[in-house]
Amino acid sequence: MLNVQTGMIAGGDLYMDFLDDLGASTGFVLVGNCKKFAPKVETETKENKLNGRATLGQTADSYTRITSSTISLAFNRYDPALLAAAFMGSAVDQTAALAPYAATITGIVGKWVSVGQTDLATCVVKNTTEVTTYVLGTDYEVNLRTGMIKAITAPLAAVLKISGNVAAKTGSKITGATRPMVNVVLRLDGKNFADGSAVQVTVWRAQLRSDSEFDFMGEDFPELTFSGTMTTPADKSWPFEVV
Repeated sequence: MLNVQTGMIAGGDLYMDFLDDLGASTGFVLVGNCKKFAPKVETETKENKLNGRATLGQTADSYTRITSSTISLAFNRYDPALLAAAFMGSAVDQTAALAPYAATITGIVGKWVSVGQTDLATCVVKNTTEVTTYVLGTDYEVNLRTGMIKAITAPLAAVLKISGNVAAKTGSKITGATRPMVNVVLRLDGKNFADGSAVQVTVWRAQLRSDSEFDFMGEDFPELTFSGTMTTPADKSWPFEVV
């Protein structure tokens, strides 16, 4: 920051290092669109009150101490790693090529039954001896995205042999509610647009928790909000710094 008086209207890029369960670095990634990055130092004041005739209620001694350092974050765009943090889970790479699958299910007329796979490329339905191949649209319906089959005709209310291919996949799968803690290192590469100066904020370590639900069916863009405690590592004497 510049050594002059100035106001601040800032924007910036936030980099996060999602630490593993042992606290080791996994490398920084540029995350989402950060709308809020707000460190806060919490304090507590102890007062020694007087009780004399002329001084009742007045303060003789006062001591203020720092009780905690917290941070609040908000995002309106996000990648899988950030969304996984909101769900207290992990983002698992699911990149895979086209692959065959086979399953055995019991059909139910008028109801959907899962084949145990999703994102199907093809689906063939046969009877238990695999002699009869049933006709899509006449004997059954299939939802390839969810991997579910609905029997239309009575003969399909029996054991069925399912086969085909699972479509090639890219991207990540989020496993929710698998991590009780999300520990991160934060680096904000910012700019004060009031005077054009650079502003960098480093948080050595923060333990985050999600403060928001994520409405998949909402009419507005869901916003992710986090709050957490900044901690001071053994090789530092302060939990964060601004330069």
